Amino acid sequence: MIGGFAKIYNNKITILVNDAEKGNDIDPQEAQKILELAEANVRKAKGKRLTIEANLALRRARTRVEASNAIS
Repeated sequence: MIGGFAKIYNNKITILVNDAEKGNDIDPQEAQKILELAEANVRKAKGKRLTIEANLALRRARTRVEASNAIS
């Protein structure tokens, strides 16, 4: 699942999320492979539940690729 909450108060930000990962800990090549796999899974997904799960995985994969690209 992707999502969370952020609170900004007095020039400080507090973030509450289910999962976090440092961008510099992500292998860009591995992240790209996972993105390609996630895209294929979205195309193959059958049924509402599998389609939703595949799209969530795709969003996470895209975010990881973007984070790894921002670092390099």
